[in-house]
Amino acid sequence: MSSRPGRTLRSGRALLGFVSVIIALFLVTPAIYLVVRVAGIGGDEALAYLFRPRTGQLLWRTTQLAVIVTVASILLGVGSAWCVTRGIRRGRPVVIALLAAPLAIPSYVSGFVWMRLVPGFEGLWAAALVLTLACYPLVMLPTLAVLSGTGRTDEDAARTLGCGPVTAFLRVTLPRIRTVIVAGGLLVALYAISDFGGPAIVRFEPFTVGIYNAYNGTLDRSVAALYGLVLALIAVVLALAERHVRRDVDSGVTPRRARTAHDRLPAWAFVIVTVGVGVVVPVAGLVTEIRESRRLGFDGVGELLAWVGPFTKTTMILSGQAAIVIAVLALPLAFFVSRPRTRTGDTVEVVSYLGYTLPGVTVALSMVFLGTRVFPDYYLSATMLIATYAVLFLPVCLGPVRSGVDAIPPQVADVSRTLGAGPLATAVRVRLPLVMPSVLAGAALAFLSVAKELPATLMLAPIGTRTLATDMWSLNNDLNYGRAAVLGLVLIIVASVPTAALSTLFGRGVSR
Repeated sequence: MSSRPGRTLRSGRALLGFVSVIIALFLVTPAIYLVVRVAGIGGDEALAYLFRPRTGQLLWRTTQLAVIVTVASILLGVGSAWCVTRGIRRGRPVVIALLAAPLAIPSYVSGFVWMRLVPGFEGLWAAALVLTLACYPLVMLPTLAVLSGTGRTDEDAARTLGCGPVTAFLRVTLPRIRTVIVAGGLLVALYAISDFGGPAIVRFEPFTVGIYNAYNGTLDRSVAALYGLVLALIAVVLALAERHVRRDVDSGVTPRRARTAHDRLPAWAFVIVTVGVGVVVPVAGLVTEIRESRRLGFDGVGELLAWVGPFTKTTMILSGQAAIVIAVLALPLAFFVSRPRTRTGDTVEVVSYLGYTLPGVTVALSMVFLGTRVFPDYYLSATMLIATYAVLFLPVCLGPVRSGVDAIPPQVADVSRTLGAGPLATAVRVRLPLVMPSVLAGAALAFLSVAKELPATLMLAPIGTRTLATDMWSLNNDLNYGRAAVLGLVLIIVASVPTAALSTLFGRGVSR
């Protein structure tokens, strides 16, 4: 009798591992496609392309951009979370919503506005600014959630021993939130090396732009596939580094109620400047573009709404469906790669990040190959498009969900089983409710990412499907900046819905 619970646990773990491996095999499809394409080049020719000066130049630019954006996003994200929990008391939900609002602004929209406002806004630092403003909420939101529950008892003790506020935070609080910072930093780094629109619009050429140019500039896609493999290897290195940093962190810390903060002028000043640069400038720039445009061609608000309505509906339906699918796939992965750690779990976690680091055009082309050769009935269907979204954006959801799973003390499951609950009942009735806020956060981030996604939607959307992002891009290429700005504003509004819900969730946790 005593061995039955152990056998049940092992069988449940085995089933979870089987499901996770199947998901990982699906997520590795783009990398397999890249390997097949590169293998067709031949070893000598592939090495010649790999070690030519242009490849090194693209690698250096990509590395520079990723390092700058990751460091800046961590500083800005952690700083914002610290200001909200330690220096702002009134209006916290609104402040959090405003700080998270850049998630709803595509990098190519922000870059377009800054280029119109600042002459000569281009190059590395321009791309770094645009991507940092788009990425820092990926660090801020999970950090905010953890800071809201860590309490300040240890910080106060450090202060009584002579430490200043900054020293107390670095020595006491920072080690407790290192896990979520590293997880958020990994997402930022992967976003920085995979984003196309932001760098392209400010005329900076990392690997993503180089891949796009290689696809459009020649009929031979092998060079672009080779560049894609380089990006995939970078993703593996980043994921392994994140696992190494996280492995010794105690994730079983019991949260404590945070002490009420007082309003502090430096915290408010930091927030105001951040919101001004990240939100007010892009939105004001779009409004100015609309007001100055003479090519809108609408006689009234009703005609405008009739024009933008179908794009909005399609965007919300696709984003909502994709977010649900991604959240369902992220749950078993998060539980499997958490405690206890195994080699299979480590491999599954590393593989899950491959699609996110690849440019959307590369993943889309691999799915085109899969659709035309293996599943022709699903080619140019909503099913194939949502599957592509899952490959691209599952890590956006997996990061918060995994952090939520890691934050559950191991004793919780032990206590549940001692009370007679089996593994399935423990997972459904105990662990799932505890991790559900993280699941909702991950789903919201996935919704935002899908709503803003461009190249995969352009290549794989069913015939006649038009979204806010695709039509905005087309209007921008046609130099119809006024209508493009209208769609940009609507896209921001649509993406702001899950952002506001997400911010409200975190705001309640911080306000308790």
